[in-house]
Amino acid sequence: MNILITGKHGYIAGHLKSALSAEGCQCDAISLRTGLPGLSGYDTVIHCAALVHTKGNDQKSFFDVNAGLTAALAAESKKQGARRFIFMSTMAVYGVSGRLRGPAVIGRQTPENPVTPYGKSKLKAENILRGMADERFHIYILRLPMVYGEGAPGNYARLCRLVELTPVFPKVDNERSMISIVNLQNYMLSLLKDVERRETGGAEYTHILWPQDPKPVCTADLAKSIAASQGKKLILSPFLGRLVMLFPIEPVYKMFGNLTYTGEHYGL
Repeated sequence: MNILITGKHGYIAGHLKSALSAEGCQCDAISLRTGLPGLSGYDTVIHCAALVHTKGNDQKSFFDVNAGLTAALAAESKKQGARRFIFMSTMAVYGVSGRLRGPAVIGRQTPENPVTPYGKSKLKAENILRGMADERFHIYILRLPMVYGEGAPGNYARLCRLVELTPVFPKVDNERSMISIVNLQNYMLSLLKDVERRETGGAEYTHILWPQDPKPVCTADLAKSIAASQGKKLILSPFLGRLVMLFPIEPVYKMFGNLTYTGEHYGL
């Protein structure tokens, strides 16, 4: 299998390239910052490159990169004979931050309702890709939850910095769907081994997938594991946990809220 991965300098792309190359796949990783490259000779394109943050929350940039560039890449991939296009989408297409009391569960019938430019642009890309899918060009959409692991950026990196700065962390018994970078690597290997079966004799040309760890993650437990990796002891405080729950603001929802995919979305 000849594979092209975009987002060469990104966290997910780098780890996927290492895992796939170790399994004997012919795998190249590229950056799209200078435009589209030559795409002939690849049967599989894994599109990891994306705009996650911009200064001033510039909506146009999100849509130019996450939707426009994705559409152009997929169209050229199809034109050059690629058989499948794997798109790294996001849980943010549902527009749910979490719930502080009681479960917040996303299932197959949950409507997409993104609220951020990032989520909106990713959903637009998904819809464009659906229109390109046919029996010769299968689309795989992976709606990733938070990806974590050593060196991971984004919310995980912010959690690491917080753990580094404090000896005490709020103990809240929440549940969030996440996926470790190791499990994501294994998921991708399993998916690629299974594509022939998925693409033979079926009428479905767009495959929406929900990779996640086998069990939801508790933020406090994850913080404690991060502290151990830093060589420090972290005290989990129920009092601080009750205190933060009194402030129903967006950062609290994102860190301590419950948000999971249903059990039917096993992922692994």
